[in-house]
Amino acid sequence: MSNETDKHQSEYEMRKISEGVFDKSTLISVNELIRRGFFDELSGIVSTGKEANVYHALRGEKEVAVKIYLIDTSDFRRMDRYIKGDRRFSGWRNKRQLVYNWAQKEFCNLSRVYGKIKCPEPICIEKNVLVMGFLGEGAVAAPKLKDMIPEDTEGFLEKVMLQVKEMYSCGIVHGDLSEYNILNWNEEPYIIDFSMGVMPEHPLAEELLERDVRNTLNFFRKLGIANYKGKIEHEIIEWVKEPAKKKGHE
Repeated sequence: MSNETDKHQSEYEMRKISEGVFDKSTLISVNELIRRGFFDELSGIVSTGKEANVYHALRGEKEVAVKIYLIDTSDFRRMDRYIKGDRRFSGWRNKRQLVYNWAQKEFCNLSRVYGKIKCPEPICIEKNVLVMGFLGEGAVAAPKLKDMIPEDTEGFLEKVMLQVKEMYSCGIVHGDLSEYNILNWNEEPYIIDFSMGVMPEHPLAEELLERDVRNTLNFFRKLGIANYKGKIEHEIIEWVKEPAKKKGHE
């Protein structure tokens, strides 16, 4: 197949994937990222949601995920609640700017914790388009914890809690942790969806940390694990926060 035919086929696939989803500004951002070499082909949809769609893409032989935050269908009031009080972001003047901040927020949060915990690699952000490492193989995404119960449930819970603790020591509270945002990839927990994440000094940080711990424990209780190493929720929260008390935050 000629290069010209390849080009037309790629454009056709792009139209099929993006039809009814991408506005003009988003298409410009996607094409800019392709031009700069961050990926060369969108090959399918990994997941869809009210706030964002995630696409599988190729960067040469490397698989990447392209997360596109939606302008029209996002819950702006909820998003604003997590942006306010975050010193990394200023106020927003319109919905589009808020979504750009939301995308930037996930990129910043990933950048803080990547290499310290198991999560997608943050590669690039362009307005409302985030390019990350792909968790999975052959365009098949790693399964969510709810869909793939680990063989060693107690050991898996320990790994999750250690990652919650490490995130806090890096200055991030995930804010939306559950069996939906934890992947079971080769019996290892990988954390995804960091857009709601806040820094420990954020007004919502304590509430969100409590929710992260409670939601995680509730899921594992259904699997027969009553607690984490004999600790109840408030003891776990104090344990999570302990290293940050010693080290402080930037």
